[in-house]
Amino acid sequence: MLTIEPVPCLRDNYAYLLRDAAGDVWLVDPSEPGPPAQAIAAAGGRLRGILATHHHHDHVGGIDELVGDQDVWVAGHASDRGRIPKQSVFVDASTDAWQDTGLVLAGRRLLGLHIPGHTRGAIAWRLVGAEGEPDDVFTGDTLFAAGCGRLFEGTPAQMHASLQQLTALTASTRLWFGHEYTAANLRFAAAVEPDNSAIAERAAALPSCTTPTTVADERATNPFVRASTVEELAARRRAKDEFRG
Repeated sequence: MLTIEPVPCLRDNYAYLLRDAAGDVWLVDPSEPGPPAQAIAAAGGRLRGILATHHHHDHVGGIDELVGDQDVWVAGHASDRGRIPKQSVFVDASTDAWQDTGLVLAGRRLLGLHIPGHTRGAIAWRLVGAEGEPDDVFTGDTLFAAGCGRLFEGTPAQMHASLQQLTALTASTRLWFGHEYTAANLRFAAAVEPDNSAIAERAAALPSCTTPTTVADERATNPFVRASTVEELAARRRAKDEFRG
């Protein structure tokens, strides 16, 4: 049995603590050492590995201190070699299909998908559901609830393809993202699609912590997922960069 716990970090980041019944724990995107270390201590866990979705400091800034001289693996996309601290697992996942990484966390297979757009080395990590449970996917800063990341190193075409790949999964798939931007993203979504009742309903019922979202929710309310062409996504991304709503 694997439990997933969001760990708030910095101003609006999420790291994630993954824990099994035996006390082994794994982290996703620890941006700073303090809150993840406190979560590990509270769980009474032993850190076994770290999954990095991309190289930005606000996702990997805690790795050096958390790993120290322990025997802990750090996984990222192969193209991020030299950009993720202490990276020891280099997953050469493609953009076309989910690849089995060979790693197993609490009995659940870990798959990887290259999702460039926000950065060139972004990777999504997918834990295959056990006993009928939905899959869990960590999307970093490529897909947010009702939004997507800025195009720092990638192109609109790459972002469009990455979002379509992520939301091609079954509707119940849980998507765990990198920042608590959901309220602002939904304000932009409402400006783009003012007649979309699903957006208004989602905005009216937001909890304080909005992770995870689901594929179904993103298909219904995410203006970037809902962009039908690369050109439409590019226009929406430019508009979001300037949005002050």
